[in-house]
Amino acid sequence: MELCRFTDPEVDQLRHCFPDGTIFRPFDSSMKSDCLSETWIAFPAAPFQIGLTYPFPTLTQSFFTLTGLCYIQAMPMVWRALYTLEHIVEHEGIDIGFSKLSCLYNLVSHGSHHYLFKSKPQQPHPILKTNKNDTNCRNQFFFVRRDSIPNGSHLPKKWNTQAISLSHIQGSPVTEERITAFWKLDPAIRTYQPKAKDSQEFSSSSYTMSSAAKSSKSASRSSVGDIQDIVSPWSFKKELAASQSIPEVKGMNTRGKGTKRKKPTESSEGLPLMEHQFHDYVSMVRIWYPETCTLFKDKDPEN
Repeated sequence: MELCRFTDPEVDQLRHCFPDGTIFRPFDSSMKSDCLSETWIAFPAAPFQIGLTYPFPTLTQSFFTLTGLCYIQAMPMVWRALYTLEHIVEHEGIDIGFSKLSCLYNLVSHGSHHYLFKSKPQQPHPILKTNKNDTNCRNQFFFVRRDSIPNGSHLPKKWNTQAISLSHIQGSPVTEERITAFWKLDPAIRTYQPKAKDSQEFSSSSYTMSSAAKSSKSASRSSVGDIQDIVSPWSFKKELAASQSIPEVKGMNTRGKGTKRKKPTESSEGLPLMEHQFHDYVSMVRIWYPETCTLFKDKDPEN
């Protein structure tokens, strides 16, 4: 089963879809979609992202009650179709119950006990534009405590893994009359049109961006550490201390930044060039790294 990738900030965007007092379980990336229990129930993000709220409308809830499916087992296109059918019931005056729904669609498995609607053979799609690119939709779910929502204790406590079919449901003359009225609707009315921004289009971006931000911060810390290891004066001092001889400075500019070269005094005018450079080098070390002065002891040039 799929691991949860729907984070707390994303859940916060959907809290208004539930009654006041609903208790949401904090995000846990180790939770899987089939981790239902006596205490917690999993909800997919899809129905709330398109505009549905809990408790769900009559047709939608009757579909899950009669099929025995958990909400998490329905693919997003099922939610889009149910959302549009609910709109038709409310605004077009066509009473579409479960028996009418079974005349419009077959319920087929999409693998791993997930289900979607499929139009009847030789019949156009009842609800148009319900199929979208639902990348990662199975990872977008969250958990709610049962006793904090209406009818939570009556919702399924495990997935329905049995074969499900709607073909056994019998119609009636009234059913046929309402189905005929349904097909006479303008195609625009039978087209899915969400109230809110649709499912996967705004879904797991915060989780990805959060992960990217953490990686960036981690990378920044590593970079700073690497630079410090390279330029740290302590490593340079240790190298000096470990050395038993003064490094050769021939041809090396030993003046510190902003330090002027002193003119040779009378007492040092006769010294060889190498000794002049040596004294300049010692002066530089005293300016930059005073702690290392013990490595160098001034000597009387005459001794």
